[in-house]
Amino acid sequence: MNIPSRQQCLQILNNNKTPSNVIGHSKAVCKVAEDVVEKLAEKGIKANKELVIAAALLHDVERLKPNHVIAGAKLVTDLGYPEVAEVMSKHTFNILENRPKTIEEKIVFYADKRAKHDKIVSVDERYKDLKERYSLLDFAALDSELEFTKNIEKELLG
Repeated sequence: MNIPSRQQCLQILNNNKTPSNVIGHSKAVCKVAEDVVEKLAEKGIKANKELVIAAALLHDVERLKPNHVIAGAKLVTDLGYPEVAEVMSKHTFNILENRPKTIEEKIVFYADKRAKHDKIVSVDERYKDLKERYSLLDFAALDSELEFTKNIEKELLG
C-alpha cells in the first residue's frame, strides 16, 4: 500500500492550489482523526494511522470543484494513492452506496463532521452550521446523516 506522508499530503494540497482555509479545515479534521485512532488503540482496536492521516488531510483537495469528492479521489488515485482515495471518497453522503464501512473510512467521515472550518466542534454544532450555510440542502437527508454520524461516534468512542 502506497501512502503519502503528512508532508507529501501538504505538498499535494499546495501544488493543487487548495485554498488555505480548506487546508486549515483539513488539518483540524486530521487532528480529530488522529485523536480517534489513539483512543481506539487504547481499547485494542487497530486502525491504519498513516492511511487515516493522509485521507483526512486530502479529503477536500478538490473542494472548489463540482462533486469535489469524486474529483479529489480521481486526483489522489492518479497520483498513485488509490487506497487513500478510497478512504477519502467516503467522507460525504452524496451517494448512498458511498457510506463508510472500514474503520479508517468511519474515522475520516466522523472527523470531518467535527471540524467547522479550522475549529473542532461537536457534531451537533457542525450540522447546525451546515444547515445555515447550505440552505438549499435537503434537510431530511442532512438529519439522516447526522443520525448516522452520531451512531459512528458511539461506535468509535463509546
